[in-house]
Amino acid sequence: MCIRDSSVMENSDNKDNTNNTEDDYDKPNIICIMNESLADLSILGNLTTNEDYMPFMRSLTENTVKGNLYVPVVGAGTSNTEFEFLTGHTTAFLPSGSNAYMLYIKNPLASLVSTLKAQGYSSYALHPYYSEGWNRYKVYNYLGFNKFTSLQDIMDISLMREYQNNGSDPNYLQSLIDQYYPGSNMLIRQYVSDSYNYKLLIEDYENRDKSQPYFAFNVTMQNHGGYTTSCVNFNECIYATSVSRDYTKANKYLSLVKASDDAFRELIDYFTKVKEPTIICMFGDHQPTVETEFIAEVMGVDSLSGLSPEQEQLRHTTPFIIWANYDIEEKQIDKLSSNYLSSLVLEVAGVKLTEYNKYLLKLAETLPVIDTVGYIDNENNYYKWSDVSPYSSLLDEYEKIQYNNIFDQKNINSDIFYINGYVPEDTSDSEDRAEEDG
Repeated sequence: MCIRDSSVMENSDNKDNTNNTEDDYDKPNIICIMNESLADLSILGNLTTNEDYMPFMRSLTENTVKGNLYVPVVGAGTSNTEFEFLTGHTTAFLPSGSNAYMLYIKNPLASLVSTLKAQGYSSYALHPYYSEGWNRYKVYNYLGFNKFTSLQDIMDISLMREYQNNGSDPNYLQSLIDQYYPGSNMLIRQYVSDSYNYKLLIEDYENRDKSQPYFAFNVTMQNHGGYTTSCVNFNECIYATSVSRDYTKANKYLSLVKASDDAFRELIDYFTKVKEPTIICMFGDHQPTVETEFIAEVMGVDSLSGLSPEQEQLRHTTPFIIWANYDIEEKQIDKLSSNYLSSLVLEVAGVKLTEYNKYLLKLAETLPVIDTVGYIDNENNYYKWSDVSPYSSLLDEYEKIQYNNIFDQKNINSDIFYINGYVPEDTSDSEDRAEEDG
């Protein structure tokens, strides 16, 4: 059965999470959110705004691990960051310009999903856009998600076709939503808002199978590129004050980040009241595509061509936050690449790690950043891939281990990538799923 039609077991009689009187859980719930285009552009250089665009995220310190995440892409290519997070692999070892989801995941693959399912976790994926995007409906099957909610499950998809057939005007789409889903506050611009997205996530959590610890992976859509149109459902409240002129796209983007910050506060407020131990990890997939002149001015350069490795790495940086509703050790991590982040989440959660997770955490002590730009060592030395460095053998070893999981399934060393003897099975139909409308 296709995963969009399957579901984890649900108990509709136990929805009041805030008054849960069940015994303490051995394992915390784990919710991971890859937030579309979420970035703090002040990391690039001199950027001030009329008001802070992420005050809540900045305020989180208690029971929080946070820092700078180095990702493989800029402005697009979301699923490559997603691939790195879920698998612990780096796209730096794949052909330049390739997409892992589209080209390389053709069979069940060891990942964060298999590691948690081996420990009894449920597995839920949420992405409030088309399930076909980046081949997710197939990839999520191979990764072993039991349930996948996409845009087709959230709204009548014929409304999107009507919107597209009428000039793709976000205000027209909002009028359709007002007609068919009155009072829902579903959209910001033409995309499902982070706030509504988190309501869906909370709804799934409240209807979970309470006999299992809960795992969810959520890819948001609110901040997706195309920062040109003003919409009745979008409050453009933030603008840059440190630049020489008005940058329309950048200001719209910064206002979207403020909306993301507000929505994340709502999510954390909810889980603060949850009695079950719960960890939430949120990170950005890449920086946005806004005016290149804006980026150059903030960075203090004349052009974005010819950037130094240090400057180019800044363009590949987004924030990450790991928050818990119980006591964890607080940390600030200056540099970490996305291939390491899920292993860090497992470590913070105190659950079992695969030998691969342990290997990655050890590697991160020496090379905290490995991405498509190059790599950075623990003494803050920056390297391009063309450089001769003392880390060649270490990187070769990492590449060989990764190759074994992705490309050498017949000879895979299961003891490295799996625990408890668990190996995922393909949960998809035997025939390719046709595009669905409902």
